Amino acid sequence: MQQVASLVTPDERFWADVAAIEKASTGVLCFAAEDLQTRKVVQHNAEHKCRTASVIKLPILVHVGLEVAEGRRAWEEPLVLTDEEKVPGSGILSQLTAGLQLTLRDVCVLMIVLSDNTATNMIIEHIGGVNPINARMRALGLETTTCFRKVYARDALPNPYGLGVTTPREMLQLLEMIATGSLGSEALCEEFLAILSKQHYRDCIPRYLPEEWRYAGKTGSIDEARNDVGIVTDAVGNRFALALFCQELQVVCWTADNPGEIALAQLAKRLLLE
Repeated sequence: MQQVASLVTPDERFWADVAAIEKASTGVLCFAAEDLQTRKVVQHNAEHKCRTASVIKLPILVHVGLEVAEGRRAWEEPLVLTDEEKVPGSGILSQLTAGLQLTLRDVCVLMIVLSDNTATNMIIEHIGGVNPINARMRALGLETTTCFRKVYARDALPNPYGLGVTTPREMLQLLEMIATGSLGSEALCEEFLAILSKQHYRDCIPRYLPEEWRYAGKTGSIDEARNDVGIVTDAVGNRFALALFCQELQVVCWTADNPGEIALAQLAKRLLLE
């Protein structure tokens, strides 16, 4: 029997469950979820400014894709890996030999599906820094979403958000634009979804959802936060956008049992299945 998703209608029991999930997480839950068929929205702390961690890589992808759509760039243009761009953390490029040439699309794929930090820095360098990304977000109506620097930038000015800042509401807006084909063209948005659907990190939103459902999204992890923003498609093709953040975690854990990751997985299930 096919399982069909339905965005919860919040009641006292739902909010009690959210409070229990939040307490167990040791952090603060902030989220916005939308049924893309009916445009019904459920949200909590949706305007809270959140540390993005690697979720900021989705706005970077969107900016690059729109530059391609506008004829300013091409997916096939080459980028060359250098030792100077290599940084630690997630990804594989830091382990490969300098001089490797990849296409812009391939570097974007690595930035999303493996959350490759070196790939992210290569793209930021290639497009002329973070200012074009932030200007693009403002043009799209996202006033808070900001990328502050490259990953592990040694000369970055201190700020309370690290790599980037956003709100659940703004990430929901961005996901809605992608899901409805409103960014550049329907073909470009399908390209975004094709890349996001290859996401390797699947311990949050899709963790407790039925295997036959499809997920296309981007996670973000730092000691103090776990985040996941993505589009879920159920067994009959209904689509839902989820922007889930667990901030201010009190427990540092880098396994799949991180309480923030479990909280987001439980929240996704509670939003769509119960």
